[in-house]
Parts: sequence; structure tokens; C-alpha cells
Amino acid sequence: MRPAGTHNPRYLEDVIDGLGILARKQTTRKRRLRRAPASLQELRELLARFRAGEGPVAPGEKSIAALSFMLDNPTEAAVYSISRLAEELGVNPSTLTRLAKLLGFPGFSAFQALFRAELTHPGAPFSERASQWLNLDSPLDTLQRVAKDELNNLQILMSHLDPEVFDRVAGMLVEAERIRIYGARLFHSLASFIAYCLGLIREEVALLADSSEGLAHGLLQLRPGDLLFLIGTAPYTSSARELAQLAREQGIRVVALTDAYSSPLAQHAEQTLIANTSGAFFANNVASSFILSEALLLETATRLGPRAVERLRLHEKLVSDLRISPSP
Repeated sequence: MRPAGTHNPRYLEDVIDGLGILARKQTTRKRRLRRAPASLQELRELLARFRAGEGPVAPGEKSIAALSFMLDNPTEAAVYSISRLAEELGVNPSTLTRLAKLLGFPGFSAFQALFRAELTHPGAPFSERASQWLNLDSPLDTLQRVAKDELNNLQILMSHLDPEVFDRVAGMLVEAERIRIYGARLFHSLASFIAYCLGLIREEVALLADSSEGLAHGLLQLRPGDLLFLIGTAPYTSSARELAQLAREQGIRVVALTDAYSSPLAQHAEQTLIANTSGAFFANNVASSFILSEALLLETATRLGPRAVERLRLHEKLVSDLRISPSP
């Protein structure tokens, strides 16, 4: 039965106005942020405001819980698919999509990219990492902690690695007439490893000496089209930065293995490989960089084919002739 007065045009106008007010309230409550957060720190600050009921938008309890989980587990948030992350949270993937849009992102991929970007940026200073270990309230299983950090870095590597870049770098390691490898400080050991292993399967490979005179002399031996393979992460050395720039200016091709696309090494590199180095270790975590290098060397050997096998046989014969191997 129609309520009394519904035939009155004024009544209908009041209903329409009421619905408009309700719609405006709902729109205000659900509107998205005008600017998406630019860092995880901004997200943390927003989360605190949401929990206090003071945020510029009003996500539901499930969305707040999801955001809290992602901030507490940034590696998982960076590498998990939306379906796997939703499964971990016990929500529908659409909840994560709505959360992303509410926060001002065009979709979940852009939201997740924020976590990925933070994890591929240079890490905290070494002394700050060490302080985190010293200030732990409970005993820490050191091996498990380091293993978890390195596995997380490896997950990030697997999810970020561009197959086309990997393919092009392997091709450059095969085709370049001369190759020089350089890594300073912590990554000097990785540079030595790559130079030694690459020298086992092809000729004209050497480690660039870690001194001002040695670096200059090493660059003099390279010609346009030759390859300089640079390794370096934050804190970047001035020598690595200058090498990258000078080599590129001289027409030498540059490959960088570094920790971020914003790295000064990447700015002058023709191809860039990214390996995450974050973790609780008091220096950079290096396992993922070594694993990436092993894969790259194996791919290079595969492409060299018989040429690599013949060189390995020659090396084995020389080792035997020199009686380097221990006697039985």
C-alpha cells in the first residue's frame, strides 16, 4: 500500500534529496585517496590513522588487517600473487583490489610495485642493521634468520628477473672480444669468482685491478665494443661510478649487476641485472648475487658449446701437467 502523500510531487522531491544525501555520504566514506602513498613509511602512517579512525578514507576491518599483514611481511607482499596473498589473509582477491584503489592506486599491481620498489632500493646502513641484532629481545636462531633473508632475496630475484635482459647479457659475454670484471670491497670476491669461471670457458677475460693505476691501465686495454662487467651495491664506491661513466664514454659496453635501477652503475649501463641485498646481516647479503652469476655463467657456457668444452679440457690438461692436483 502506498504511503499517504506519495502522490505529492514535494514528497517525491524529498525522497530524491534524501537518496542524494545518502549517496553523497557513501561516496565520501568510500572515496579513494587523491595521491597514492609513495613509500611504505607513508603506508604505515596511514595504517595508524585508520586504526585510530582518523584516516582520510575508511577501509573495512578486512582491508585494515590485510594492509597490516602486508606491512609486517613486505617480502611476501612483494613476491606473492594476489591470489596467494588473499589465501594467506583468508579474504577474496577483490578485497585487495578494492584496498589498492581506495589507497589511490590504479590496481593491485601498482600497489604491489611499491613493496617491490622498496625491497630493491639500497638497504639500511650496516651499523643500523647490526644494532637491530643487538637490540633483539629474544634469542635468535642465526642460521634460520640468515637463510630466510637469503631465500627472500632469491624469491625477489626470481620474480623480478627480466628473461630478455638475462638473455642479452649472456649473449654479450659470448660475443665480446675482451671482458673485464670489476667489483670493489664486499663484491671483489664475486668479481674474482666471475672472472675465474668465465676464464675457464673463454679467452680474453680478466679481473680489473682494484687501484687507481690498475683501473686506468685496465681501461686502456679495452676498445670500443669490448665489455666491462661492473658489480656494486649501496654504499657505492666512487671508483665504480667513475668506471661506468668513463667506459661508456669510450664506447665500451657496460653491464651492471647492482641492487636498484636508481644505482649510479645502472645509469651508465647498457644492461642491468638487479639482485636484492637486504637482510639482517651486518653487510650486504650476497647469496642471490652469486646464484644469479652462476646461472649466467652456465648459460654462457651452454651458448659457447664445444668452444667452452675444449677450453675446459685444455685447463684440465694444464692442471695435470703442472701436477697441481694432489697425488693419489
